[in-house]
Amino acid sequence: MSSKFFRVAFIIIGVLVLLLAGVGLLAYLNQDKIFDRLKSAANEKIDGTLEIRSFKFTPFNNGVGFTFSLMGVKLSDKDFAKHNTPLIDAGTISITLKTTALLQGKAEIHALKFTNGSLNIFRRKDGTTNLAVFANQSGNKPNQDKKEDNRMLEQLDEIVFRDFHVQYIDSLQDKSFNVDFHDFVNKIDFDKGIWNVKSRGNTYFKGLVFNKERGGFLTDQEVELKLDVAYMQQEKQLVINPSEIETATRDKIQLSGMFDFSESARTIQLDFSTNKLRLTNARKLLTKHLSNVLEKIKIDPIVTADVHLKGKLGERIPKVDINFDARSFQYQLRVGLLRDLSTQGIFTNHYDEKLPANDDNTRITGNNIRGMFETVPLEAKLVITNLDQALAEIECTLKADPDALNGLLDPDRYKVKDGLAVMKMNYKGNIKTLFDEKKRKINGLLFGNVSLQNLAITYLPKKISIQQIRGDVAFTGEEVRIPNIQVFDGRNKLFINGDIVGLVPYLYLDNYPLKARVNINIPDWELNWLKVLLNLDNNKPKRSSDSKFTLSGFLDNAIDNIEVDATLQAGRFKYNRLTAQNLKGKVTLSSNKINLNSFSMNAFGGTFQISGDINNLRANGRPMQLNVNASVDNTDVKSVFSSFNNFGQYTITDRNLQGKLTSRFKFSALLKNDASLVSNSVRGVLSVDLRDAEIIDFDPFLKMKRLIFRNRQLEHVQFAPIVHEFTINGQEVEVKKMQIESNVITFFMDGVYSLGNKTDLNIQIPFSNLRKRDSTYQFREYDPNVGSNIYLKAIDENGKVNLKLMFKRPRKLPFRAFR
Repeated sequence: MSSKFFRVAFIIIGVLVLLLAGVGLLAYLNQDKIFDRLKSAANEKIDGTLEIRSFKFTPFNNGVGFTFSLMGVKLSDKDFAKHNTPLIDAGTISITLKTTALLQGKAEIHALKFTNGSLNIFRRKDGTTNLAVFANQSGNKPNQDKKEDNRMLEQLDEIVFRDFHVQYIDSLQDKSFNVDFHDFVNKIDFDKGIWNVKSRGNTYFKGLVFNKERGGFLTDQEVELKLDVAYMQQEKQLVINPSEIETATRDKIQLSGMFDFSESARTIQLDFSTNKLRLTNARKLLTKHLSNVLEKIKIDPIVTADVHLKGKLGERIPKVDINFDARSFQYQLRVGLLRDLSTQGIFTNHYDEKLPANDDNTRITGNNIRGMFETVPLEAKLVITNLDQALAEIECTLKADPDALNGLLDPDRYKVKDGLAVMKMNYKGNIKTLFDEKKRKINGLLFGNVSLQNLAITYLPKKISIQQIRGDVAFTGEEVRIPNIQVFDGRNKLFINGDIVGLVPYLYLDNYPLKARVNINIPDWELNWLKVLLNLDNNKPKRSSDSKFTLSGFLDNAIDNIEVDATLQAGRFKYNRLTAQNLKGKVTLSSNKINLNSFSMNAFGGTFQISGDINNLRANGRPMQLNVNASVDNTDVKSVFSSFNNFGQYTITDRNLQGKLTSRFKFSALLKNDASLVSNSVRGVLSVDLRDAEIIDFDPFLKMKRLIFRNRQLEHVQFAPIVHEFTINGQEVEVKKMQIESNVITFFMDGVYSLGNKTDLNIQIPFSNLRKRDSTYQFREYDPNVGSNIYLKAIDENGKVNLKLMFKRPRKLPFRAFR
């Protein structure tokens, strides 16, 4: 049974082969006649010229069927001499006829193949087009011809473009289409007035231009097209069934839509969808204008989007709506990185339906924005209007716990142990250019606040711990306002208010001044961080250069360079042995200097006022310079000496002194890193008004008693008012000749008193002191040049001041004056 079947099949196939061979042979023998008849028939149906260099019969060259290949084909309209642009200029056009139709004596085209050439269609600004070549000489085709043409096209199954360039330029509407088909196959099916075309192949798009000013889509892009379209002749509608565009980056874009060419509609509707397309890759498919706008926003998310395009044929800009989901992108700020961002949103270019669709009528809404500012979680909302100007409205909230804050700060310098910081920010303005350098201001309205909730932080290099910071800070683009912040450092509670100006320009401009005005109230102030205030530590750790610490570095630099005008007030003040009440004054702190202005306090039983400055805070190894102008009024001299630790000397101390002191002093000195004086650098002038003075158990007086006046009460001496001026040079104090009048003795003194080991004082005691004084003695002035005197010398020997009896008047000691 099977052998009979195969014999029958071979016989049928053999007959078909013989028939096809016969038809092919017939066609081959008559190809010149067929070629001439083809050219003649074609030229009769066009309004132009068809040139064909040669013609070959190439059976089976394009699949099953008989193929005629036309070489050197050039089709031009009648105005070719004016524009010199042929409609078709093809190396080869292969026409494949259907074998079954040939067997029936009919000529039906199965396939067309265009190779190595170009199709150039244009419409000029006057409306003329080279497509006019398809009109006959009279301008209209007879109905019978049209029916024959349509019948021939309806039998077409395939059109192939290989290394073929297609270009369409519409100068009237500034539109163009420019593509190279490397290997592009179109499968065609016609049924009941509907053309169905399935297209597959590799293409190189040079650009799809709908608006010349904005540039073209798919400019210089290699893509793989998988199109499924249907054209309904009666309705004049071109439907794009679900299709796909695969880019050179292997991203896939789904496409569907419809073109309605009917006179009553003339509309276009296209839908695109993407899944996890990197915006950098998507920008390559967009116009240069859109690409530049997106580039200026400086984000590169992975986008899943549905794009809906609607418009009228001939409109310059159609309506576009996009639903998108953007993930895994970042945005670099001046103070840190926004990372791991994601959002869902909507784009439209016809937000106001009363206005035409364009960039000015754009609105982008980003809802549910989430991500991180460096290590701090954030939530935000974003609305952008007017794509040209990129006007934005942003609402943002950041909540930072200790772990998040420590991630922002340099771990070698700061450690946050407890608390929470919450920032809420609003911005309305341009986001393409946030800051206008010419106007030195932000391009919009910025406002918000930061809530500090019981923060505990340690500054590690100096082991300074702030146990609690709480309060709110409000900010705008112009200033930072501090209504009230409470700081507790473990001993002191500080209440701070004020403002900071210039913060935003400081971010963008080099050497822009950053200024703060603050009021600080400390009810009970124990000054335990003077070194931190002066920034005296020369062994600072190097700040990390890791970009992760951008904010930390910015804060450090801001602190180093800010100019602070501070008003200080303290109910009680204590520093070392100094205790005072009702302290108040002003401090100006700049990058290299501290100014004290009109500081006053109640201290030593009287008042103490001081002004001055400290220079060279950051002079790279140079010592700091202290300048002081101060006064004490009606103070207890014992308390003064005690509070200042006896000024670093032990000859006369608070245990020896009593009395009321009013003094003015002005001096300069260098400072050590521990805020103490470099003793040999002190230069100054000291004026003293000491009243009701008493000296108790003063060692030089006790030594004097052993030499002379053994019966006098030199253990406890009461003095007449001492009003005198002293000059200070290093550790030495010049004592110009002065009378010291007491209830026990009167003497004159001059020379050098040293806080070190160079004391050399001359003491002149008139013989008039030989008479012992009682309670009726009245203080008076003596003339040192009248009468006889006893001369003593107080001199430092081995670290102690000893008295020696002199037998003649000592010479005056030289002294270097205050400079």
